[in-house]
Amino acid sequence: MLSMFSKKAEAEKSIDSSRLGFSTRKPASSGNVTPLKLSQAHLAANAENARPAVPFAPPPQRAKVFENVPSVGQYLYHLTSDIRAFTRAETEHAVQACTPVEVQRVARLLAKLKGRYLAQIVDLASSKRGPIGEMDIAEIRRSREMAEELELGLKALRSAIEIGDLPLAGVKND
Repeated sequence: MLSMFSKKAEAEKSIDSSRLGFSTRKPASSGNVTPLKLSQAHLAANAENARPAVPFAPPPQRAKVFENVPSVGQYLYHLTSDIRAFTRAETEHAVQACTPVEVQRVARLLAKLKGRYLAQIVDLASSKRGPIGEMDIAEIRRSREMAEELELGLKALRSAIEIGDLPLAGVKND
């Protein structure tokens, strides 16, 4: 157990070839030494032993990216600016044009989905219905998830319009 505290070079010397998975037996047909088939687990376990020993080597230095290195706050400010620019560019690339009519259609679709969801909830309380089953609950859950997802989408759409990531055709800017 104390061998793990010895120097790496000494530990590598003590490893014999049979532990590495190589055979020194010579096949009958040729005089070459052939390696045995190694499993991935065996290779991973012995990967540390296969590396050359360099005791206490300092980590490689990274190249300076900036001549004047920014502070963390400056970097985060510029990162936020870059993210907004990337988002705006990708939104303009993905959404060719958006009109107020399309946004209103999304709002109307959300209202329909919410209405269907509430109608399914009320239908569960109907006296003409039998006991509530798992399929009923699954349908209600699906309706709720659809309405919630569309609501999140409409909020994202509004936010993109407010920020200026998504210009509305036919509407003048503030």
